[in-house]
Amino acid sequence: MIVVWSDEALNAMVALETQLAERYSDAKAAQIIEELVHRVARLQDHPQLGRAVPEYGHWQLRELVDKWNRVLYRLRPDVIEIVTIVPARVPLALDLESD
Repeated sequence: MIVVWSDEALNAMVALETQLAERYSDAKAAQIIEELVHRVARLQDHPQLGRAVPEYGHWQLRELVDKWNRVLYRLRPDVIEIVTIVPARVPLALDLESD
């Protein structure tokens, strides 16, 4: 399956990299983002690698979780759609169930 990033997910990744660069350094921010992108790329061969998002209870809506972030993705018939990236400690308040 191919992995595609939504505009929202790409914008969230850019915002995350900016925040990390301000907090740490450009190099550290780039390293963290590279690791995140690498983890997401693994979904291509292992689409169910992440857990189902507990707040929604649908097996198609899944997430990769680390200490700081949740990468939310949706399994579709032919594609894995990266929906967004949110801080792990912030409750989800997104309308992710609408197609």
